[in-house]
Amino acid sequence: MKLIEGQLIHRRYRLDARLAQGGMGEVWKGYDIQLGREVAIKALRSDMTNAEAKLRRLRAEAHNSANLAHPNIAALFEYYEHDGIGFLIMEYVPSRSLAALFHEKGAMDPTELLPILIQTARGLFVAHSHGVIHRDVKPANIMVSDSGEVKITDFGVSYSTGQGQITQDGMVVGTAQYISPEQAQGQQATPQSDIYSLGVVAYEGLAGHRPFTGATPVDIAAAHVNDPVPPLPDTVDVQLREFVMSMLAKDPLDRPKDALVVSRTLARIERRLLDQQTEMADTTVVSSGGRLPRRVTSTPRIVLETPVSRLGGKQ
Repeated sequence: MKLIEGQLIHRRYRLDARLAQGGMGEVWKGYDIQLGREVAIKALRSDMTNAEAKLRRLRAEAHNSANLAHPNIAALFEYYEHDGIGFLIMEYVPSRSLAALFHEKGAMDPTELLPILIQTARGLFVAHSHGVIHRDVKPANIMVSDSGEVKITDFGVSYSTGQGQITQDGMVVGTAQYISPEQAQGQQATPQSDIYSLGVVAYEGLAGHRPFTGATPVDIAAAHVNDPVPPLPDTVDVQLREFVMSMLAKDPLDRPKDALVVSRTLARIERRLLDQQTEMADTTVVSSGGRLPRRVTSTPRIVLETPVSRLGGKQ
């Protein structure tokens, strides 16, 4: 079954424009004609080898996403299968990815980056609370709107503690540049694995580059396992620098306890940095003139207005 523009899926969802096409399937921008809203439609291709195994993965993604109702997670609306093709109907997020922001800006100001990291950590905490590990936290899966609202997307390789095994023992799942050491070694991912990956995202946003590079994905994954994390620039706030490095600890037990701790700690750092900026701005105002601006006060002036009746108006 070939998907084409204008096609109606499940007698309800119209395919408007193909957004992406990959090895497993396609993602379309669509329209829900019943509720009158835009949606994203992820369709599994039926012409693939081992299609049944990939269909099981899509079902698992639907299962893992179904109960994750949170402002910082792109919502799943419906899952549908027809003629061997699986369809995920999801919230359409018309935003740029954090990867696009990194490409445009390079290193970001911490007060601009921290709200994104905080919201991402909050979304991850909700997923972890439902037993769902994302396993592929990276800038391309973090969408940021013009107003700064964050949505975590693509639970395609996520794992739930309540689901049966889908991937083989020892299979490496994730993206090499952001993968945790334990995932790189084929071990089971935990919430701390997602925290490590978010730490890599934080490092990249602060430094303007990822902590590890290599000629191949295998080389990069091996560096996550074996190589010490290069220090962040000295220009980065000390407390922020140390906390991000704790997220990147090789041993999961040395990382923050959970994503809620991450969001709260980063929020405290953000408030302190904003307070410091305010104090510096106030100091600049004072030092520019050598003294505080003179407060100008005025004595209230009471004006007795002529009664309306005297002007010929109505009482």
